[in-house]
Formats: sequence, C-alpha cells, structure tokens
Amino acid sequence: MRRWVALLLIVVAALSWWLQRSAEPGSQQVFEQMLHEPDYYMDEFELTSLNLDGKPAHKLYADNMKHYSHDDSATLERPHLMVFRNEDEFWDIRAESGQVLDGGELVLLEGEVIILRITSTDAEALQVYTSDLTVRPHAKYVETAAAVKINDDRGVTTAIGMRADLGQRRVTLLSDVRGIYEPQSH
Repeated sequence: MRRWVALLLIVVAALSWWLQRSAEPGSQQVFEQMLHEPDYYMDEFELTSLNLDGKPAHKLYADNMKHYSHDDSATLERPHLMVFRNEDEFWDIRAESGQVLDGGELVLLEGEVIILRITSTDAEALQVYTSDLTVRPHAKYVETAAAVKINDDRGVTTAIGMRADLGQRRVTLLSDVRGIYEPQSH
C-alpha cells in the first residue's frame, strides 16, 4: 500500500511539474502582450515644458499619444516638437512618428523629419530634411546618422549624419559633406 501511495505522489508531482512548465510559455506570452498594451492614450496630445523662468522650453504635440506603464514610454503619431532657443527663435521639428523614452528626456523621431529654424526676422531661416532623429529636448540637442539636406539663404548643403546643439546654433556634419552656394547680391 505504501508503494502505491508513494508512486501516486510521484505521478502527481511529475504531472504538476509538467503542467507548470507547459503553462509558462503561454503565461509569459500573455504577460508580454500586456506589456505592449497602452495604459492610456490621448488624441491631439499637447505638452509644454517650462524653463526656470517659467517660459516655454519646449512643446510637444502629436495627433495621438499612447503611454506604456511598464517602461514609462510613449508612442506618437505625427509628432511636432518646438524647442525654444529664446523669445525670438525656436526650432520647429516634425516627423511621421516617434517615441518618448527616459521620462521625456529622449524623443526618437522616426521616418521623414523636417526641422525649421524660426526667427523673428526671416533673414536667418533654415530648413533641415533628414530621417530618424534623436532629440534631447531639455539639452536642446539633436542627432542623426541618416542623410541630411540643409537649405538656407546661401545655398544647399548635404551630408551623412549630423549632431546639432540648437541652443548654441552649432551644427556638426559627420561625413560626405557637399555644398552648393550662391553668391549673395548686395
């Protein structure tokens, strides 16, 4: 009799172990699927971040924003980011889609990206066309490894890769830089 009880306990233990192992992949899959479900979303999303003086440092708009609680990230449809240099100048950045990571410290703009420097005088207007741009809005810094085309009133410059400090108006083009410039008339 003891043998049968011991054998029955071994069979029940083996069956329990097998059921637990066979259920884990499904449970893991359900858990991973839950991680990819947004905990909230907003249409016509708008966020304004202020500087220490209480003035806008940057504004982020999107047609749609979905937030994910497991990593505090968000996805954006048609994001539009405005990074203010001062009261007379800001950078207007638009993309097809994007992601917000690291609590808003990092914005990844995906697809075609257009960057416009807007000033109170249009004399220093600048347009940048690229793709897949990494933005650190609080640091006023952008970078890409993709092709870049820059148009201004002096001509057209193309390159592969760019790093830019928007606050200091410093642009570093990384490779294959070419330019076509027109002489300015006085």
